[in-house]
Amino acid sequence: MPTRKEILQMLSEGTIDVNRAAELLNAAQEESPETQAAATPPAPEESLAPETPAKPKRGGRWLRIHVSDLRTGRSRVRVNVPLGLVRFGLRIGARFTDELDEDLARDVIAALEEGTIDGTLVEVENEEDNERVHIFVD
Repeated sequence: MPTRKEILQMLSEGTIDVNRAAELLNAAQEESPETQAAATPPAPEESLAPETPAKPKRGGRWLRIHVSDLRTGRSRVRVNVPLGLVRFGLRIGARFTDELDEDLARDVIAALEEGTIDGTLVEVENEEDNERVHIFVD
C-alpha cells in the first residue's frame, strides 16, 4: 500500500486521477496503525529519532456539496471530496494563482487539520433557478 505522500505525488504527476487517489487515501486511512507498523518495520534512522505523539486522526472527513430541487427536495448534484484532497488542492492552488490568498489558504488548512471546521459552511436557496446549494463538512 503506497503512503499518503506517495499517493499525492502520483496525483500531482498525473499518473493517477482524482478518483483513484481518493480511493487509495481512504484505503490508507482505514488501515490501523498496528497493521501499518507490522507491515513496515522502521528504518534504522527512524528508530533513533525521539518519539513524538501522533495526532489523533478523524476518519471519514469529507467536504460535501449537495444541490437539490427546492420544490421536491430531490437531489440534482452530489459531490463528496475527501478533506485531505481539499487541503492538497488549497496548497497547490495557493502556489499557482494570485486569486487565492496564501494566508487565507494556510488558515483554512490549519482549521481543517485541527477539526475546527465542521458542519454547514454555505447554504443558499435560489428561487429563480429553483435550487438549494448546501456545502458542509462531515
